[in-house]
Amino acid sequence: MHETSEQPDFMDTVKQIKGAEEEYDRLIQEAKDKAESIVRKAKEDAQEARRKKEEEIVSFKNAKLQEGGKGIEEDVQKVIKKAKDETARISKKSVEKADVNRIAKDFLQSL
Repeated sequence: MHETSEQPDFMDTVKQIKGAEEEYDRLIQEAKDKAESIVRKAKEDAQEARRKKEEEIVSFKNAKLQEGGKGIEEDVQKVIKKAKDETARISKKSVEKADVNRIAKDFLQSL
C-alpha cells in the first residue's frame, strides 16, 4: 500500500472523533450519576420527613390520651390527614427517573 498525506489526516480525524465520543460518554455518565444522586437524596428526605411526622403524630396522640380530653380521635385524625397530605406533597417532589433522563439530556444538549 502506498501511504499518502491524506492517511495521517484521516487517522487524526478518527482519533478526534473517538476522543469526542469518549468525552460524550463520560459526560452522559456524570449526568446520570448526578441525577441518581439527586433522586436518592430526594427519597431519603421524603422518608425522613415521613418518619418525623409519624413521631409527631405518636407524641401528639399520647399527649391527648394523657389529658383525657374530649374529641381526641377527631384531633388525631386531623393530624394524621395533615401528615399524610404533607408526606404526599414531599413525595411528589421526588424526581422521577424519566425526569432525570430528561434533565440529563437537556444538560448535555446545552453543552
